[in-house]
Amino acid sequence: MQRDGAPVETANGPNADATRAPDQGLIPDANPWTNDAALPEGVGEEIPTLFNDAAASSEKRVALLLPLSGQNAALGRAMRHAAELAMFDIAADDFILMPVDTEGTYQGGQNAARKAIDAGAKMILGPLFSESVSGASEIAKAANVPVVSFSNNRRVAENGVWVNGLIPEDQIARAVGYATSQGKYRFAALLPQNDYGRQISASLDSIVSRVGGTMGRVAFYQPGSESLQQTVKSFARYNSGPDSGFDALILPTTGGDLRQVSAMLAYYDVDSSVVQFIGTFGWNDPALFSEPALKGGIYAAPNPGNWESFANRFERTFGSQPPRIASIAYDSAALAALLSRDGKEISEAALTNSTGFVGVDGVFRLTQDGRSERGYAIMKVAPGGAKEVAPAPESFDQVF
Repeated sequence: MQRDGAPVETANGPNADATRAPDQGLIPDANPWTNDAALPEGVGEEIPTLFNDAAASSEKRVALLLPLSGQNAALGRAMRHAAELAMFDIAADDFILMPVDTEGTYQGGQNAARKAIDAGAKMILGPLFSESVSGASEIAKAANVPVVSFSNNRRVAENGVWVNGLIPEDQIARAVGYATSQGKYRFAALLPQNDYGRQISASLDSIVSRVGGTMGRVAFYQPGSESLQQTVKSFARYNSGPDSGFDALILPTTGGDLRQVSAMLAYYDVDSSVVQFIGTFGWNDPALFSEPALKGGIYAAPNPGNWESFANRFERTFGSQPPRIASIAYDSAALAALLSRDGKEISEAALTNSTGFVGVDGVFRLTQDGRSERGYAIMKVAPGGAKEVAPAPESFDQVF
């Protein structure tokens, strides 16, 4: 029967004006070492006060590009602290970490990379936001300096410029593979109508076909628009019979948008006890775990085992809990410090070691095309909190 008064809905189509999609939850790896001593004096000072050309040939200098001013300064400082912690844990005496402010912009990324290279940086860690990565990579590539960024937007990945965040498409691929192992083969997707949604859409056919599934309809909605209700109703094929045409539904949105969309799907009889809802690591939000419409939904997550230990150590050292993204900075800095030890030079061959590395969030490796690959666990949403239903692999023999 026709239902009136449901929530709201949104425009259906990938080509209308898009809202800008932010980078979503990222993360990498490195071991949560147990040394709790204070950080050495001077760690993290700005480049102009700490470095000169005389020592450039004898020091292993690595730049850390982050938004250290502006609206994202607090996040930048937390990631800087995480990188300093890794430096203190792993680095040799000749390893120098040089923080530089990108201001979170394209031009800021360019300026920061130029400063870092002029100061003798042999490698760049960061930036965080894809605009800054694009700016920094132009300068770094010309100087043949490798960049291991903290972005999760694989469109900025290229040879010599790595994206070391948690890539949403890879998370979806892991969850889709798990869903097929549970007998779900007919997939659909309901995506936000923005850059992020279109980026996800472009990869869905290959992700699903790779594991033997079939990709059905894909619909787009404009977050917060008045058309959302009609979009969801049409997508659900309400009143068309008990079979919606899919038994697994990809919902890569997060937060309030996810809460609203999932409630409308339930209203129009898309039952999460029948249809397997699939999300990303952005679902790792305690505020969502009690949502009835999401019960039983799954998402891929980095190995949850080490995070609590790392976060507690960070708090003991710096006096506050780290943002979840901080592990990217720790793991990347730990990787740079490890590759610089014992007289070694940072090289593309060392960075792209096929056996990978193990860190806070489990196994990861960098590929020659600028991407990162990770081993993810599968988590299931439940009222008492997300439960692990499939462990993260411990080596890449078990991943790809």
